[in-house]
Amino acid sequence: MDTSVKNIKIENLTAPRYVKPYQISFDLCEKSVRWECIKAHDSVSALLYHEDKDAFLLVKQFRPAVWFNLQEGRELNLTQKGDEGYTYELCAGLMDKGKSEEQTVIEEIAEETGFAVSKVERITSTRGALGFGGAKQTMFFAVINDAMKIGEGGGIDGENIEPVYVPLERAREFMFDETKTKATGLMFAFMWFFAKFNR
Repeated sequence: MDTSVKNIKIENLTAPRYVKPYQISFDLCEKSVRWECIKAHDSVSALLYHEDKDAFLLVKQFRPAVWFNLQEGRELNLTQKGDEGYTYELCAGLMDKGKSEEQTVIEEIAEETGFAVSKVERITSTRGALGFGGAKQTMFFAVINDAMKIGEGGGIDGENIEPVYVPLERAREFMFDETKTKATGLMFAFMWFFAKFNR
């Protein structure tokens, strides 16, 4: 499958749909401070454990902001190569449809992975991008198996999401494999699982 990304353009944001840049001014220790921030939707994520495969199910997808930041320090080449800009993530989605966190994460699991989940366990909620964002993400856990498969997944609206299985026996190695771009939340979720289930 050709996963290359073509026709990349970098433009100023004029009509944002998902983020809202703003500035906060305040006094801190008698010093005036201006801080640039972004308002973004809260989100949900899910650590999925496939019991038949004894593996975590992650999603792999192209993240333009990651790709852009990888260009820093080199001549900007508007062609994506190989896995550059692709990330390995927990199944996740934005809280932008007016549904509960549980409803949202169950819907995202079906859309991105093709598994029908009826029950999720809440792990915790955290705040991300603390220096400029601060949106909340609530993390869940669900067990899946082959009998729950209802579709191919892949996301919607051209997300082109690829499911990736990480066997538990290789999960710790995967956590520290810097050739696989991932967020700290994924690593936290793995450690939560290892501690809870003594694996």
